[in-house]
Amino acid sequence: MGELTPALKNRTSERIVSIDVLRGLTILVMIFVNDVAGVKGTPGWMKHFYPYEADGMTFVDVVFPAFLFIVGMVIPIALEKRFARGASILSVWKHIFIRTLGLLIIGVFMVNSYTISNQGAINAQLWIFLMYIGVILVWNKIPRNPGKKRTVYLILRGAGVALLALMVFLYRGSGEKQMIEMRTQWWGILGLIGWAYLVACIAYTFLRKHLAGMMGMVAVCYCVFMGDRAGFFSGVFLDRWVDVGSMLGSHAAITVSGVVLGMVLSPGSPVKTHAARMRWAFFYAVGMAVCARLLYSLHDIHGMFIVNKNAATPPWCLYSSAITVWVWIVIYWLIDVKGIAGWAFPVRPAGENPLFAYILQPMIYAGTSLIAFLFSGFDFYAFLGQSFSVGFFRALIFAFCVTWITGVLKKAGVWLRL
Repeated sequence: MGELTPALKNRTSERIVSIDVLRGLTILVMIFVNDVAGVKGTPGWMKHFYPYEADGMTFVDVVFPAFLFIVGMVIPIALEKRFARGASILSVWKHIFIRTLGLLIIGVFMVNSYTISNQGAINAQLWIFLMYIGVILVWNKIPRNPGKKRTVYLILRGAGVALLALMVFLYRGSGEKQMIEMRTQWWGILGLIGWAYLVACIAYTFLRKHLAGMMGMVAVCYCVFMGDRAGFFSGVFLDRWVDVGSMLGSHAAITVSGVVLGMVLSPGSPVKTHAARMRWAFFYAVGMAVCARLLYSLHDIHGMFIVNKNAATPPWCLYSSAITVWVWIVIYWLIDVKGIAGWAFPVRPAGENPLFAYILQPMIYAGTSLIAFLFSGFDFYAFLGQSFSVGFFRALIFAFCVTWITGVLKKAGVWLRL
């Protein structure tokens, strides 16, 4: 594990394969646990820790923070590419805000799909399916080179915007009848990622040359969470739109923690060798785990210091971040150090096209429900979840099918980019 190999040196300004694989593995696990949670007889350790306000966590509770952390890892690499191409700080901020807005918009559509009523003009599952078609059309990557293909993609994007606008008017919830019944409710998983991404990107654009400063921002974010839970932000205007403590505080802290590791992996980092990278990451994770344990020792003083996903408590965030780093080290050693990458083939497509993989799961659910509606209500997929022995393999096969379909459709030109 000495100096970087020539191949790796040439890739330092490009994608780090182990990050894509970690993200793909995270999405695979997310799809599996989301599916198996609906199977009868699924043991508690394969679901989110219950009761939801209790002190504790399962491996399922690590999935969302792992994705937040990975979002942060990619930020320095992605933004430095833009700066290297001569992009101004204003153009980078524009990119950040547009990407955040996209995550928030899709998040709102998804949240409303959870509470849609069948009393609308179209079947609820059809609305969900068409909504995701609209998302794909709007956010599908458009070829850069002028030509017929680019023109077609632009026309499809316009059609997607029109379709989503139509879905807004066709949506019917369970409340009072109005012309537009869609509401923000909460921002959804993608929205939570969007707010954390925004905070982390803004911090990075100011502190991109200062690793210690970014580490300090992690502490600031956790302090925002604690201050909010102590009532400091009560009545602040932002409090009407976001949960300041979790969205702009602890969730953002996870993403900023990922930015710190991403800076260490960036081309300009003084940490150059495989061994140095792995050693730095290992002790970074140890530090986060120690901080989690120290903060947890205060759990008898205030509930903000228990381990709890729904409350986004700092011990949960720090433990999850540490676990994510340790898993990445193993993947990095296998792929970037030893060159053992064949095992990652099934999950890498989801890591390279994560947004599509994420929305494909509920899109398929809507499709199977529509098929059930056409066949007198018999849902074969739901039927397979009536026992754990069958439902477990249903969820496992389904998860790998989603990642496979993601790879196939990416080759066919379906690649979502915010």
